[in-house]
Formats: sequence, structure tokens, C-alpha cells
Amino acid sequence: MTAIIEVLQSVGVFFAGLLARFGLFLAMVAVLVLPALALALAVRFVGARREKALGLRRVAGVLFRPDLSYAPGHTWLHARKNGRGLDVGLDDLAQRLLTSVTAVELPTPGKVVRRGDPIAVLHGGGREVKIPAPVAGTVLGVNAAVLRDPALVKRDGYGKGWLVAIAPADAGWEQLPRAAEAESFIRKEAARWSAFFEQRLGFAAADGGELVAPAPWLVGEDGWRALTAEFLSP
Repeated sequence: MTAIIEVLQSVGVFFAGLLARFGLFLAMVAVLVLPALALALAVRFVGARREKALGLRRVAGVLFRPDLSYAPGHTWLHARKNGRGLDVGLDDLAQRLLTSVTAVELPTPGKVVRRGDPIAVLHGGGREVKIPAPVAGTVLGVNAAVLRDPALVKRDGYGKGWLVAIAPADAGWEQLPRAAEAESFIRKEAARWSAFFEQRLGFAAADGGELVAPAPWLVGEDGWRALTAEFLSP
């Protein structure tokens, strides 16, 4: 009888130890995981509110802001609030050319550019992308925020992640597609993007209707050059 009691006591101690360890594990999970989860949810919530505030929506899998003008090289233009010049940024399709943006080079204010001249160089994932000027004009200023935090170009590309401000040389930019015309342009470009990957690079770019950004380790140098030449031509 004594032996049985000792065995039961040992089993009880064993399970008590397991419960204590499990409780410690849960406590560690709560301390480490829950704050990270809360932060992720907060970031997602802020991002969703930001998208709603800007009127962003999905068009053929591409994030689209209807109140902007869109250039063929997949930059967007928007008249500045002070009425002086245009803010220029990248549309969602152009942002997919890099899996991340870790450095940004921008021109010096006062520089005169022709349409198609590089106005920014983005670096990320071992690649660099030169962004062409959508219009001829003079650089009024650059976005210091993206110099400090290059990830803004992808994180808030239709808002705080703009690149440069340009004073256009003429009013030709007003003829660029906007609103419904711009939506049609984005749909066609999304289809062209998918066809490019499927026909020239040998794998599908669409998955359930959503475009997939090319990863640098999946696209060879020739494919990368062809891709950027195809979609960043002004």
C-alpha cells in the first residue's frame, strides 16, 4: 500500500511539473507572441484606414487610386495642395518590380528633366530600378521621408511614399488617363503583365485573380531587363 501511495505521489509530482512547465510556456507565449500579434493587427488596421481614406480599391488584383493621373511608365501624378507642381509616385504594378525597397536615390531640386529621364533609382533585393520622369519639367523637391524610410515606397506608395515634386514644362500631363479611363488602363496593364510572365518567362503571374510580384531569385537577368523595359517605358 505504501509503495502504491509513493507511486501515485511520484505521478502527481510529475504531472504537476508538466503543468507548471506548460503554464510557464503559455506565459512566455503571452509575453512574446501577443504583443507581436497586437502590433500586426494594429498595423493592418491603420493600413486599412489609410486605404479607405485614400479611396484605394483593387482593380484586376492591382491596388488603384482613382483620383490620380497615370503615366505609361507606371508612375502616378497628382496636383500638389499648394498648387505648385505635381507629386509623382509609383503605382502598385511598378511597386511589384522589387520585393522590397531598401534605398532610394532622388535628384537634386532644381534639376531640369526631360520626359523619360531617370527621376529616381530604387534598390532592393539585390536589384535596382530606374524610374522615368512621366513629364518634362523642373524638380521642385524630393520626399525626404522615403530617403529616411525607403520602405514607404511600397508601404504607402499612393500616399506618403511619393518620390518627387515636378513643375511640368507644359499642360500635357492633363491628358493622361484618370478615373474611369485610368481604371481601364490598369486593367489592360494587369492583363499584359500576366501575359508577359506566362508567355515569356514560363510561369503564371496570376493566382486566383491576384498578380504575383516577381521575386529576384526567380527572374533571371535577361527576364528582369525585359520586364523593366516593358513596364517602365515612358
